[in-house]
Amino acid sequence: MRKAIKNKDVFDVICPCCGYNFTKPKNLSAKIMKLISNYSKETSTALKSTMREIYNNVPSDANPSQYYYFLYGLQKYEEEHIRYGIRVFMNGGHYKAGKGFKFLRSIIQNREANFDKQLNNERKVYGKLPKKRIIR
Repeated sequence: MRKAIKNKDVFDVICPCCGYNFTKPKNLSAKIMKLISNYSKETSTALKSTMREIYNNVPSDANPSQYYYFLYGLQKYEEEHIRYGIRVFMNGGHYKAGKGFKFLRSIIQNREANFDKQLNNERKVYGKLPKKRIIR
């Protein structure tokens, strides 16, 4: 549900749940660079390469506003989950199947939601390292 809030004779569309302003920002490139600069070098490089692949293969997501909204939505997730989502997305070649930023975001969301259970299941399958023993 959206509601309009009057601001300087211009109506801004703001989400009542998260407070996100849906009106287009004035300088998208600067805002995108600001959002990317919050991440480490490895993560920002992975985000940029993923963006290039999506731009080249998914025409509906090939605009800066979609990329900006994607980055804005990633702010609340840890870098570990973001890197995992990018790795799964790129290794699976999902961008070749026409899946874009929303699909990648759902991978990251599910990783965060299922992380503890997934870790337990991996330990059941692969086991864990034995304890260190001191030999005398």
